[in-house]
Amino acid sequence: MNIETKFMGLDIKSPIIVGSCGLTSDVETLKRIEKAGAGAVILKSIFEEQILQEMSNNYSMSNAIEYADETYDYIVAHTEKQSLAKYINLIRSAKEAVSIPVIASVNCVSSSQWINFATRVEQAGADGIELNMFVLPSDVNLTTDNVEKFYENVIHNIKKVVKIPVSVKISSYFSSLARFAQKLSWMGIENLNIFNQFSKQDINIDTMTIEPANVFSSPNSLHKTIRWTAILANVLNCPITAGGGVHKPQDIIKLLLAGANTVQTVSAIYEQGTDFIEESIAFLKEWMQKNNFESLGDFRGKLAVEKNNESSAFLRVQFMKYFAGIK
Repeated sequence: MNIETKFMGLDIKSPIIVGSCGLTSDVETLKRIEKAGAGAVILKSIFEEQILQEMSNNYSMSNAIEYADETYDYIVAHTEKQSLAKYINLIRSAKEAVSIPVIASVNCVSSSQWINFATRVEQAGADGIELNMFVLPSDVNLTTDNVEKFYENVIHNIKKVVKIPVSVKISSYFSSLARFAQKLSWMGIENLNIFNQFSKQDINIDTMTIEPANVFSSPNSLHKTIRWTAILANVLNCPITAGGGVHKPQDIIKLLLAGANTVQTVSAIYEQGTDFIEESIAFLKEWMQKNNFESLGDFRGKLAVEKNNESSAFLRVQFMKYFAGIK
């Protein structure tokens, strides 16, 4: 069975991508990830705030983003542990240690001068850059146009300074997700990654303080990812990487059937180790053999919208049998 495919225009040996996380900042772990059969790996993100902090001694950001004191303290502390030089060295070390594509990741909140750092990433040997972007629509003065313009400006500016492929990771928090995703796909990006995994907060009622909640994805998140992968698969001008809720080998096949070119996983690697990659590949090949598929292209997108008679199931949000008591 041939499970080779492409990711960001690069040839890879399997459709499984290990996403940006703490595990991907360790070279020895990267070696295990490659050995297990992953097609590519995305290094742990470096945050725009870290880049700007190191660029400016007094932390004066060009676009005057405001931060709470505790946020500033966290950024300063984290920058000390992971300087820009360390991140560049991580890229170089990773490229020496593994042969699969190594993708750098930047978590960004503006389109300011941090983009110049992207040229250093390219020079260090990264095979591509993933832009992990998200603006929480919590400001009542922030319009839909403002949010979308931010994404467009970042993509436009970074495409001007690097030649390596660019992937954009987005959330589902858009008033017209399909239209916006299609618009981004026509801006020259080589991949669209759906969806972001956000930090979660909880409240301790005894101390009346905010605490971090479980950071791992839930298997329940998969259903949203399946729906939007199926909807977007045939309207974008670039491939899709689908992720969020991938915890079983079957989940990878589901997303490929929905139209994903590649599938990203993180939580499953934390919980099950790199064995999850090996088990998923074995399961995928066995399933393909059982269904007489020789390659991923034989079934990819088979259940995407506009390619099957059940596409209305992805588009219909509310079903009468649940809300009207119809059995």
